[in-house]
Amino acid sequence: MPSTPQPIHDAAAAFDGLPGVGPRAALRYAYWLASQPRDFVLRFARSLDALANGVKKCSVCGAWGDSSGCPICTDSRRDPSMLCVVSTNQDIRVIDESGAFKGRYHVLGGLLDPIEGVTPEILNIAGLLRRLSAPDNQIKEVILALDPDVLGDTTALFLMKQLGAYPDLNVTRLARGLQNGAQIEYADGSTIADALKNRRKA
Repeated sequence: MPSTPQPIHDAAAAFDGLPGVGPRAALRYAYWLASQPRDFVLRFARSLDALANGVKKCSVCGAWGDSSGCPICTDSRRDPSMLCVVSTNQDIRVIDESGAFKGRYHVLGGLLDPIEGVTPEILNIAGLLRRLSAPDNQIKEVILALDPDVLGDTTALFLMKQLGAYPDLNVTRLARGLQNGAQIEYADGSTIADALKNRRKA
């Protein structure tokens, strides 16, 4: 990009590293920012600096927070006997906004993907086992709230094997089946099988 000023080139390169952003969109974002008032750009830069320096992983569950302990782990109103294992922090937001779960969480930081080099050692699986082995552990049920796809199923199967070492622990998975408003004729065999398995009384 010989005709592009170096600051815009550098900003575009940074945007290009974001998920779902290609080189053209990254350059468009950089040029747009350059056209904004200086105060706006500085506020944007300060927010990124605060993100880099002010957000920390909870030492207990692995969720992002603004201190060493996250609001959920330190909330005494949460049920300590129920632990929901999720892949990412975004999953916590979605589940919590449903209002259906009042327990605590554990963030793996991804899903097992050997092809991409994501092995059990990279994920926060050891932290989960430490929580279950802690002397003050109150967890009675672990809910595996992982994506219903190949990577999610692979991770769930691996975790179920690890959690088998805790015979008194109830390990469950989210129910799967037909979505509300879905048409049976367009559903795949796996979805139909899950819907039949998780059927309930009418």
